Amino acid sequence: MDPFFHPAGTVDDDGATYEAFEPSRSAASVWADTMQHGAPPAALMVRAIERCADDAVASGAPGGVASGAPGRVAGGSTAISRVTIELLGVVPMAQSRTRAWVSRPGRSISMITAEVECADREGRFRPVARAHAWLLAESDTAALVRDATPAIPTEGSAPAPAFFAAVQDAGFLGACEWRFVPAGDTGVQRCWVRARVPLVAGEQPSPLVQVFSVIDAANGISARMDPVEVTWMNMDMTVHLHRPPRLDDGWVGIVADQQIGPTGLGTTASEIYDADGHFARGAQTLLIARR
Repeated sequence: MDPFFHPAGTVDDDGATYEAFEPSRSAASVWADTMQHGAPPAALMVRAIERCADDAVASGAPGGVASGAPGRVAGGSTAISRVTIELLGVVPMAQSRTRAWVSRPGRSISMITAEVECADREGRFRPVARAHAWLLAESDTAALVRDATPAIPTEGSAPAPAFFAAVQDAGFLGACEWRFVPAGDTGVQRCWVRARVPLVAGEQPSPLVQVFSVIDAANGISARMDPVEVTWMNMDMTVHLHRPPRLDDGWVGIVADQQIGPTGLGTTASEIYDADGHFARGAQTLLIARR
């Protein structure tokens, strides 16, 4: 099974340096095999953000292939506290390139922005996704730790949503391993998921990249609608972290539910877990339409 992306070198264009990648069939969407699922390009931007942060902390200014606007990021020990992904349109199954830069420098609070651009049929690149991450200076708050979020079972099994059966071997879904666990009294879907393949060929992804390689799937895990009759697509994803993820062999736990309004708008809300418990909270905006 192919990694989500194969590296295709670096490209200098209009004063910026990009990393280029070729998507594989593992990155294909459930909705159409001509477009990428939201998770792989999101993870590609998080990878660029982490590299930009490392370069900026090391040199005092962004550098290397992740370079962009000048500035300093939060010094010393830092952590990413929030990532917002914006899908600006269909992400095609075409060459994709990324870059990241410090968009808001600061001593204790910084923002790093990343983009994915894809080639159109004429070979011209345009932005198809954007990410913003807050990078915060860390301090010792161990004595203040509090998280009342209920735990998610790590054992047991439950049936997957009905539409998984028809598409579970295709594209992105086939590139991931799914373990649904009993929903409990609330009826909210609970699932452990991990990617079977690395994000980029020849690389071991970081824990945060592994999270973003699958977390967009909260929109599918929470599904209560029939995809034969209804489409529900998200155009964004925000994840707030109160600590870095500590994954056990890549597994990410997701408890997710959908709220659906009367005018075609909806929201997916998710709680996100690793082997040690709850570490993040997510949300996605949904556009819902009958076929």
